[in-house]
Amino acid sequence: MLSLSINGSILFILLMMGIQDFKYRAISWYAFPVLGFLLLISNKDFTVVEAAVNVGLILFNFFLVTLFFSFRDHRLINVMESYLGLGDILLLFCLAVYFPVALFFLFYLVSLVLITICSGIYIKYNRPENFTIPLAGLQSLMLIPVLGIVWLGNIQLKDLNENLILCLL
Repeated sequence: MLSLSINGSILFILLMMGIQDFKYRAISWYAFPVLGFLLLISNKDFTVVEAAVNVGLILFNFFLVTLFFSFRDHRLINVMESYLGLGDILLLFCLAVYFPVALFFLFYLVSLVLITICSGIYIKYNRPENFTIPLAGLQSLMLIPVLGIVWLGNIQLKDLNENLILCLL
């Protein structure tokens, strides 16, 4: 019963984050620590090592994005001023405590590709003047069916992660 209420709370927060990011292009700050805590306590297979590797991947990606835009603009760029919001990065830190490394990377990569494609199609047909991608909101909405499948299918993330790694080798 407790896990059902935790899972329901996680889904509610993810939905709330999606709505807020679409409507206001901002997410209430308190949603991130609550989501991170709920994801942490719902992860039976949590390890500090996997969470640290996931955080390392986030920081490395942030470094690469900063490097790319800095080289492109021929000056040091703070990507959080123009390209990424704090919520985009905080959501990834929340997910870092839930997903094993390979699944974290897979979710991050697939969500970025799908969001880029969908945003490109939206921009092509709607031609908005000042368009920003609600990345954290879209990723939180994409996470809802993923978590639903994991929970309803009683899928063990640790086993799925190991199978994914074996398939890639």
